[in-house]
Amino acid sequence: MKITLISPPFGEYVKKSSLMSLARLDEIQKSEGLPIAPPVLEYLAGLTEKVAPDVDIQLIDANREDLDVDAVEADLVGLTVLTPQAKWSYKTADILRRRGLKVVLGGMHVTVLPEEAKAHADAVVVGEAEGVWGDCLQDAKRGELKPFYHGGQLPLVDLARPKKGLLKTKYHMGSFFTARGCPFKCKYCSVYKFFGNNIRHRPIQDVVNEVATSPYWMFWNVDDNIWGAGIDRSIKLYIDLYQELSNMRKWWIGSGDLVSVQHSRGEELLKWARKSGLTLVMVGWESENVDSLKEWNALLKQGRARKDAIKKIKDHGIDVMMFLMIGGRKDTPDDYKRTLDICDELQVMAHPMQVTPFPGTDLYDDYKPYLIPERGWEYYNGNRVVFTHDDPRMSVENREKALFWLRAEAFSNARIFKRLWSIGLKGFPMTHVTSAMIQIPMGRAFREIREGNPYV
Repeated sequence: MKITLISPPFGEYVKKSSLMSLARLDEIQKSEGLPIAPPVLEYLAGLTEKVAPDVDIQLIDANREDLDVDAVEADLVGLTVLTPQAKWSYKTADILRRRGLKVVLGGMHVTVLPEEAKAHADAVVVGEAEGVWGDCLQDAKRGELKPFYHGGQLPLVDLARPKKGLLKTKYHMGSFFTARGCPFKCKYCSVYKFFGNNIRHRPIQDVVNEVATSPYWMFWNVDDNIWGAGIDRSIKLYIDLYQELSNMRKWWIGSGDLVSVQHSRGEELLKWARKSGLTLVMVGWESENVDSLKEWNALLKQGRARKDAIKKIKDHGIDVMMFLMIGGRKDTPDDYKRTLDICDELQVMAHPMQVTPFPGTDLYDDYKPYLIPERGWEYYNGNRVVFTHDDPRMSVENREKALFWLRAEAFSNARIFKRLWSIGLKGFPMTHVTSAMIQIPMGRAFREIREGNPYV
C-alpha cells in the first residue's frame, strides 16, 4: 500500500482583502513556508513505518513545494489540519476523493469538529494518533475504513522516531518534543484541550538520543512550554542534553512560561538551559492590558514579577521573543503603543498576533456572539480580525492596520540593532546568530508590507 502524507499550507491567500498588506502577508507565508521541517509530517511518517513497515510513504510539504492534486497517486492520503488550514485541506480532500482516492484527516481542528471534517474525508482521526494509526492503516488495506478513529492520551514511551530524508526541500531546522499537556487553562489555548491538563513526559534519554542522532544542527522544541513540565525534570533534561551534545554544536529554541523562571531554582534552570544549547525562548507575555489577561485566565503563568523574569532570561545569554495577542474585546487603541513601549523597555522582540478564538477553546465560546460569519477558517491565522468590537475605534480595518503598524515599528532596523547589542557576551555568538536569523527576515518582510500598503 502507498500512503501520501501532506502538510497543508498555513492560511489561504485571500485575494479580495481590504488591505494590501494582509493579502501580501498571506502570499509570503504561502510561498516561503517555514524554515522548520514539518514536525507532524516527519513524526507521522516514522509512526507509519513503525506500525506498518510494508507501507510505501511519500511526504509533501505544501508550504514549500507545489502540489498538483491531480497528480497524486496513493492508496491513502493523510492531512493533519490546523484551523487556518481547514479550507485548503477540505478543498484538496474533495478533489482527491472525486478522483477515487481515500482520504483521512487528523489534527486539532478536526478533533474539535469531527462531523465537519467527515464531510470531506473517508476517515477522521480524533485526538492523538499513536493508539489508532495502525488500525486505520490496516482497515485501509482491507478497504474497510471506519468513519472515526478515537485516539487516547497514552504514555509517551517507545515512541516512533521522526522519519528523515523523505521531504524534497531542505530545511534549516529540525524539531523535537519532550512532553504533552499543560497545567494552565488559558481560555485562548487549545493545547490543554487536545493533550490534556496532566503533563505526560517522554523518557529523557529518548529525547537526548533523538536530538543527538538527528542530522539537524538547529531545533525547535515544539513543546507548548519548554520548562513548564516541572523544574526538577527540566533541569535534569538540560544537564543530560549538555553532557551529550556539548561537542556536537547543536542549538535549539522553544516556547516557555514566565512563572517557572521565578521559581527558587530559576537561576539553575536557566544556567543549564543555556548550556544545553537554548539560544532563544518565546515567552507568553500575552498582553499589556490586565483586563485582557484576566479575561483569558492567563495571569497564573505570568507570575508576580514577569519583567524581572525577562531580564533574568537575557542575563543568562538567552534572547527573548514576547508572544502577544492584541485586538481583544477588552483591548483599546492605546494597547498597540503600550506593546511597543514594553518591548523597547525590555529590549526584546515582539510577536504580536490578532486575538483569535479557535474552535474548541473557551474563548471561542465567549466570543461566539461576536464572530464575523463571512470570515471563514482561513481568516483564523493570527493576521486577521474575526470578531467585532464595541469600540468604533477598534473596527476590523483599524485593528488590522494597527497590527501591521506595530509589526513594522517593532522590527525597524534601529530596534533590531539595539536588541542584538543588548544580548551581551554570555550569548555570543550563537544567540546573536539565532536572533539575527529571525529578526532580519521578519523585519524586511514587515517593512516591505507596510511600504507597499497605502492604507497603513
